[in-house]
Amino acid sequence: MKIGFLGVGTVSMAVIEAMASRGGDQDTIFLSPRGEKRSTELAAKYQHCVRLDSNQAVIDASDMVVISMLPNQVEDALSNLAFRSDQIIASFIAGIPPSGIGKLTAPATQVSQLIPLPAIVHHKGPLVICPAHPDVEREFAGLGDIVILEDETKIRVLSVTSATMSTYFTYQNTIIDWTIANGINPDTASKYVRSLLEGLAIEGQAATQAELPHLPVEHETPGGLNFRNRTGLQEQGWFTDLYDRLQDTYTNADLKAKPKE
Repeated sequence: MKIGFLGVGTVSMAVIEAMASRGGDQDTIFLSPRGEKRSTELAAKYQHCVRLDSNQAVIDASDMVVISMLPNQVEDALSNLAFRSDQIIASFIAGIPPSGIGKLTAPATQVSQLIPLPAIVHHKGPLVICPAHPDVEREFAGLGDIVILEDETKIRVLSVTSATMSTYFTYQNTIIDWTIANGINPDTASKYVRSLLEGLAIEGQAATQAELPHLPVEHETPGGLNFRNRTGLQEQGWFTDLYDRLQDTYTNADLKAKPKE
């Protein structure tokens, strides 16, 4: 399989690095000149990565084309490009479903949308593929936990679900800051809190679906410290506010909006 990347930004670079670190035989990867610094670095680092002079050259050389650019740029970027009917399209574009991308890449109509997250560089975290495609699943296997979604109208739900990453790190850093403020040196506080959260994540992954509702009470003693923190936040409406914030983002956010500089 020859794979071409149209756009070599942060996400594409993480995906390519993760692919390379799986080991074994590597598929040839063609890089577009978009993202000059990253594409040049990857081509210099890996023999199987080849930087070409144009987006059209990447398409012409590839069996699978990965489209990775800002949503507000994709229509202009693809408008003068010619795809082949036998090509597979893997879209990283947020806010445009596979059916929408298919209109821009016709006659290439085998289109799957993927939602790779930053942890993919460590082969961790979810990787949504919608809809399922055997070649896409094979080429991206081992980069994280593949989650298949067949209904493209539900992509927005998981996009909002994944939009809790910065909230998580603020939660983590708040606990670290409190620990430091109460007399623990920064290195110890940081190591302890991050290890604590990693351990909890592992327990969450190991639990069955039926066990998930019971995890909070299994990690507290009635009247104890964990109980006091959880119920205190619950009484303040903290978890309800989080739920409502997710719903507001789902209802009102423009996934195609250009990020602020």
